[in-house]
Amino acid sequence: MDDPFVSCPYEASHRVPRSRLQAHIVKCQKKYPDLKICPYNATHRFPEEEMKYHLVDCPAKAAIFPEDRPPRITGALTTPKPILQKEYLPETDPNHEIWDN
Repeated sequence: MDDPFVSCPYEASHRVPRSRLQAHIVKCQKKYPDLKICPYNATHRFPEEEMKYHLVDCPAKAAIFPEDRPPRITGALTTPKPILQKEYLPETDPNHEIWDN
């Protein structure tokens, strides 16, 4: 089951609701400014040495850059066929009169 409370990355004894973690981090980072911020999730804070390893396996990175996404499909562009006005005139006009000329 998913725990509604999480530990503060700056002080593990601080247990805060997951929904309030970002607000709590702002307060705690003033006391512990030496942790680096993960570019994929701002609530992930680690010392610089650990951040290198975290960036490889960050769960938020997998959500942003999924490995199993389909390859990008590129195709040749074609020139659209111009539609002449008389092609879409009603059949009730036997002479196909065009008044725009």
